[in-house]
Amino acid sequence: MEIVEIEHTAIPSLPETVCCVGYFDGLHKGHQLLLNKTLDLAKQEHLASGVILFDPDPWTIFHPEQTLDYLTPLPKRLSMLAQKGFDFVYILRFTKSFAALHEQAFHDVLVAMHVQTLVCGTDFHYAAKNKGNVDSLKSDPRLRVVALDPFMETQQQKISSSTIERYVKEGKIEQADELLGYMYSLDGIIGKGFQRGGKLLGIPTANLECDPDYVLPATGVYAGFVQVGRRQVPAMINIGYNPTFGNEKKTIEAHLLDFNENLYGRRVRFLFAARLRPEQKFSSIEALKAQLHRDIVSTRDILAKKSVKDWCFD
Repeated sequence: MEIVEIEHTAIPSLPETVCCVGYFDGLHKGHQLLLNKTLDLAKQEHLASGVILFDPDPWTIFHPEQTLDYLTPLPKRLSMLAQKGFDFVYILRFTKSFAALHEQAFHDVLVAMHVQTLVCGTDFHYAAKNKGNVDSLKSDPRLRVVALDPFMETQQQKISSSTIERYVKEGKIEQADELLGYMYSLDGIIGKGFQRGGKLLGIPTANLECDPDYVLPATGVYAGFVQVGRRQVPAMINIGYNPTFGNEKKTIEAHLLDFNENLYGRRVRFLFAARLRPEQKFSSIEALKAQLHRDIVSTRDILAKKSVKDWCFD
């Protein structure tokens, strides 16, 4: 997959493509509908397939004082799109001048990029003040537009990144996973933690130094997996401040079941399958140890019914 960064005022020479367009944070089931349609049409039309993304997040251009987190930060989004098998990802530089383009000027950009067919959601908006929509796109004879309705969570509410983000922040991981179509995950490097897990509790943990900009699940204990290379190792995952010890820094750590390899410095992925319980403060270390052992049993029970292979983005 080739990644091409584009300024709308200086568009390079590009091949004819079938492209879908959007911000695509989360790459959830609704997004996957668009992605799969794009790949199918590209094959039918014997053209290259592409995805048009915007960077930075349009919200940050007009609200620079706000810090945003994402379900899939851009590097992860690109990795997932490569996994889908796209030929190109076009990253359109989002600036105030780009945001001020009128509908026709936005169409001109697409035409200059040699987009033959554009796939989008029926709720796609663009151009100055978001005045552009599917109808204005279809009114341009130079463009073939295929607009699809996203999957519906219920009859009243569509699947959306904001809904999934809320679920993740509330610890409703199973609901989030269902809308994503795969297990929510965090990527990062295994670093040094407080060294309490193995030495004090007899339950060693791997401490994740998470990549920046992720939406973090609510504090608590989760059943999930740790992806180490191509292996997915069952794990009990904890996110929080370890209130029994009075930590001030939030940690993300996992006890990998039946695993004893050294992971320090390794790049891994934590996948979340279900939340076991909220974070708790215990009266003693022994009480904490007893609960953690119960959590391990619960983790095994839950993961025995879930296959990570059935919950991988493809």
